[in-house]
Amino acid sequence: MPVMFVRQPGEVPQPSRVSRAVREQQELYEGFIKQVPNDNDVGELDPGTGEQIRALKVRLRRASSRLGIQIETWDANGKVYFAVRAQARRRGRPRKAA
Repeated sequence: MPVMFVRQPGEVPQPSRVSRAVREQQELYEGFIKQVPNDNDVGELDPGTGEQIRALKVRLRRASSRLGIQIETWDANGKVYFAVRAQARRRGRPRKAA
């Protein structure tokens, strides 16, 4: 028979609508972006077998959006490069926290 506990919202994990495999891939690309700490460094991704350059660039862009970090991506010689760009201050009222 199950046992029930009452918890505060901060004590439990947030609900997720994505599968574990998708979440792991998202965390992987977010980790790539976090490994480039300052504006002077550039990250380089070498696509694996069967991976397309465009797909890597899209995954990086989406990860940067989730993190709230602006990046610049480009490809050359079969590799994808990305650089973290300084955040431009937004004018106007700040966004509402969810």
